[in-house]
Amino acid sequence: MRLIITCTFLTLLLGYGLLVPGCGAPRKIKTTLASNEVLVQAGAAEDAGETQKAYELWTRYVELRPHEAKGEYRLGRIENQLGKYADASNHLRIAHDLKPGNIIYIEELASALANGGQHSELISMLNASASEGPDGSGYLRLARYAAQAGMMDEAREALLGAIAVNGRTSPTSHLAMADFARDIGDVDNEVLSLRHVLWFDPANAVILERIRSLGVIPGPSLAIDPR
Repeated sequence: MRLIITCTFLTLLLGYGLLVPGCGAPRKIKTTLASNEVLVQAGAAEDAGETQKAYELWTRYVELRPHEAKGEYRLGRIENQLGKYADASNHLRIAHDLKPGNIIYIEELASALANGGQHSELISMLNASASEGPDGSGYLRLARYAAQAGMMDEAREALLGAIAVNGRTSPTSHLAMADFARDIGDVDNEVLSLRHVLWFDPANAVILERIRSLGVIPGPSLAIDPR
């Protein structure tokens, strides 16, 4: 009895890395080859500063490879540059959903939401992703965008969150709190935060001069242990 094997069956062998002469190439392979070519062209256009061309090519790439994090991000980034903030937000949300914890994706999404005036969604997204990133950086990101949006209570709470995470091991969140206090005219909190910064680097000339400018004379007991 002769065994008859169809091309449809044989193409299943491609999953094992085999090619079958005489059978038409599967659509998946054709799509992959086409998308790889568009990927190269889109990257080249972007590198050359041809933003509109890059936008068209990244749009094509996403059509060929929908819901791929890299493509969604690159298209969203280009749309952000072109002022297409709503479209950018949509694609960057997908990228973030596919790759949560990718700080580059979060930052670009935050930028698109802020540029598009979507402040409520921006703060909601940053709150939800506050734990993403090392050493309290998510809380600092939330504080930065909240302050830019004029949401000072939310910014202060975010800074306190950052201090709770890394305030005992790093001066970063204390310095951010000092800058925030300066921006809102809270001199007492600015001085206190700078004194915490000094605990990590008592001889920091920039911080010492800043404290002097606030009317405080540096002394041996100026630095305060944030623990």
